[in-house]
Amino acid sequence: MKIITNISSIKLISIGLAISLFCCLGFSYKIYHDFKITERILNAKKNEIISELKKSKDSLELAISENSLLKTDLIIERQKVTNLLDEINNTNIDLASLIKYKTEINRLKNIVASLTKEKLQLKKNNELLKIQRDSTILVLTQSKKYNDTLVAMNEDLNRVIRKGSKISIINLKTSTLKQTKSGDLESTDKASRVNLLQITFMVVGNKITKPCEKEYYVQIIDSKNNIIGEKNTKNFGVMILNYSYYSLVKFKNESLEVTAEITLENIKKGNYFVNVFDKYNLVSKTTFALK
Repeated sequence: MKIITNISSIKLISIGLAISLFCCLGFSYKIYHDFKITERILNAKKNEIISELKKSKDSLELAISENSLLKTDLIIERQKVTNLLDEINNTNIDLASLIKYKTEINRLKNIVASLTKEKLQLKKNNELLKIQRDSTILVLTQSKKYNDTLVAMNEDLNRVIRKGSKISIINLKTSTLKQTKSGDLESTDKASRVNLLQITFMVVGNKITKPCEKEYYVQIIDSKNNIIGEKNTKNFGVMILNYSYYSLVKFKNESLEVTAEITLENIKKGNYFVNVFDKYNLVSKTTFALK
């Protein structure tokens, strides 16, 4: 009877041990299963963090190439990201590491967002500056065209004034005369009788011509290229002028007739040339002939 009782006790103990073992195995499996789930979640988060760190690094690389003012600070931040990537690739991630990396990623995101905002503002400012520059260039170009037009108009006006205010010589005439002992004048074209040459011309200006004194030099040349008359010389620096007589005319905005008489002696027949110079500029000429 005692033996039967012992056998029953052993069975009960075996059943209890089996139940305990089964419970332990079930609990161990649950722990292992939960660990695997946690490991997969952490690895997924790890890959997500690596991806975000790489994006942040690319953004920093772009910012370094575009922002010379903050280049040194950006290079330091890029190195921090590189160090984090090396660290996370060589470390089994846990919850504490996950929090650390997420915090760093958020900080980097804020930096990149700030840089992006600054970049957009700089782009906006540059576009505004470009518009202002283009407007300034347009205004300057229009101003230059206007100034060039004014200069051209002034030059045209000055030309008109110079041309309009120019004093001209017209109606240059010669008369070969014989002056008798009584003082009477007789017109003749015979060289043997001529003893007086009368030269007349009109000095003409207009209302915009200022009153002035004009110097006219009259040159009379015979057929042998000899100067007849007073035979004077005037040095103008650029040229030396030989002339027969000189006339100073006081011009006062009104046409004026100038007359001069030159006494002639031993005049030969032939062609004669009369040139009138305003200083050294030839302004009128004519000819006459004696028989």
